[in-house]
Amino acid sequence: MKLFPPRAECIFLLLPLFVFLASCHNNPHAKPLHERRVDGSPWQVRYGSMPDDPRSLDPQFSYDTVGHSVISLVYESLLQYHPFKVDPYELTPCLADAMPVRKSLDGGRETYLIRLKKGLYFHDSPCFEATHGVGREVKAEDIAYTFKRIADPKVECPVFSTLQEYIVGLDEAYAEAKKNGFFDYKKPLAGVEVLDEYTVRLTLAKPYPQILYWLAMPFTAPVPHEAVDYYDGIPHAGKVREQFKFHPVGTGPFRLAEWSRNRLIRLERFPRYAATQFPDEGWPASDDLRFKPLAGARIPFLDEIQMRIIRESIPAWVLFRQGYLDGSGIGKDVFNTVLDAARDLTLEFQKRGVVLHKDSEPATFYLIFNMEDAVYGKNKKLRQAISSAYDENAANEIFRNGIDIDAEELLPPDVFGYQRDLKNPYKQHDLTLARKLMEEAGYPGGRDAKTGEQLKLTLDVAADDATTRQLAEFQKSQIEQLGIRVDVQENLWERQQEKVNNGQFQLVAYGWVADYPDPENFFFLFYGKNAPPRGSNSCRYFNPEFDKIFEKMCTMDNSPERFDMIRRLTAILNEDCPFVLLSHSVSFSLAQPWAPRVSPNPLLAGGAKYASVDTALREQKQHEWNRPVRWPLGVAFLMLATAAAHGIRWSIRHNV
Repeated sequence: MKLFPPRAECIFLLLPLFVFLASCHNNPHAKPLHERRVDGSPWQVRYGSMPDDPRSLDPQFSYDTVGHSVISLVYESLLQYHPFKVDPYELTPCLADAMPVRKSLDGGRETYLIRLKKGLYFHDSPCFEATHGVGREVKAEDIAYTFKRIADPKVECPVFSTLQEYIVGLDEAYAEAKKNGFFDYKKPLAGVEVLDEYTVRLTLAKPYPQILYWLAMPFTAPVPHEAVDYYDGIPHAGKVREQFKFHPVGTGPFRLAEWSRNRLIRLERFPRYAATQFPDEGWPASDDLRFKPLAGARIPFLDEIQMRIIRESIPAWVLFRQGYLDGSGIGKDVFNTVLDAARDLTLEFQKRGVVLHKDSEPATFYLIFNMEDAVYGKNKKLRQAISSAYDENAANEIFRNGIDIDAEELLPPDVFGYQRDLKNPYKQHDLTLARKLMEEAGYPGGRDAKTGEQLKLTLDVAADDATTRQLAEFQKSQIEQLGIRVDVQENLWERQQEKVNNGQFQLVAYGWVADYPDPENFFFLFYGKNAPPRGSNSCRYFNPEFDKIFEKMCTMDNSPERFDMIRRLTAILNEDCPFVLLSHSVSFSLAQPWAPRVSPNPLLAGGAKYASVDTALREQKQHEWNRPVRWPLGVAFLMLATAAAHGIRWSIRHNV
């Protein structure tokens, strides 16, 4: 005989569901690797996001910002940027025990003597079979091996074309490998001599002080040959492993602990990391109370970093508001929610303790003319007119919330040679001047003075979203003020790059984010000998005076004489107008009160190796900002109680 009817049975079966719902939370993160450290203190986890999976974590191959955000934490290079010094940027030793010693030789050659610190180790990995998975010490041979990988055609290192001109033997090693079909790693590289276990000497064919910047980039970060052999070598016992680019083995403060595609990248503190410490100087005096106690401390302070793959900006923003992400950018969709008319935080976010950071980045964006084009490349007045007509201030307000810096020159702020008070004569949005220049160019009102035919111009853009298309229409409208008919060509990124490389364009949207903060890394974009396919002078600009000054300037150390040369190079470019200068980018970012930012240096990909979190404050704020809504459970309980009472009465009536 049944005690309760079927309906009441179902209600009791639903009881576990109500209990489950009552205990639910909206924390999206994976459970940390540990809750406590060995000493009992809280396990520190930093939570961030990425817009996509990295294409590769091979430091000699990867050349994108997504990959760099992980590589910079897993790998260390011989040198590094000081986390606090950005005006100007300053290099300091990292894996090297001191700054390289430079020496000039007869015939114009130079050498750099580099000595490694002792007691530096690669991350533990199954590739170290001889030591049962324990990472071995980093030696000078690893530096030589890394430069050989740069010259190996199969690696496809994107900076080989730059370094081959300077490092002796790099070009010959590449050519020999192309001819033979394989790279001989046992053969010494002439320009990278291993003097002893910890000492390497680089030999350059000619002066190139910028080599120090390359020694601070992941391209020259040492990798162990065991890792490349293990993952990319001949399969062992028929077992095919994932490629090395998915299994980084570096010397950095963190090791790759997990990579779940399309979901999560998890990094864990490398306990034997010993390359660097927290700086003992350089921060602003206003931060003395915060940083002085950390001077010389062992880093990293974090135990774990979780980076969720979040492709859409709105879901990432929601998680930041809830306190589940420790930092965030400010997308266009939420800009006016976060900031007031003065571009400061609204009262709501100030009360939360959120901190706003505004940083100029070493980048310049512009439109470039094809200087080989029969119309625009040969008519300077025409280019000057288009530049003079363009209203970048309006574009900045409409598309970038007015936060970027109007570019008066090619060099961005904080790069040596930048002139803060410079006014470009063809960058003032002066339509009267622009129309006068059109007449002088032979195209009054946008029509050929001889034939009356309307002037036409094709603008190529990489249009992958609505905002990019709207910006292209704005750019079109700016140029058409002069009577020129503009045809916008929308391309996929790959197709646009193909057009640029082949010179199949008239005007194209372009930009450059510095590889390193030196004027040479910007002016080389207009050096005549760097025209494609050899280099990155995509507009195919050629000016003998510019080239002569550039060749001397690029190998000089910073000095008043070099500054004067840079001023002349800037003046030549501004007069010739091979571009329409747009802006220098500025980033607005937010930090939660429990995860204050340490480094303002945009070249450090966030500076996470110096960061820490207040886990107790984070838990407190997450609880405050995500209070559960209890009333639905109360209603459900009343419904359940009512149904239970009805069931009991029914049972009594039918079982007495």
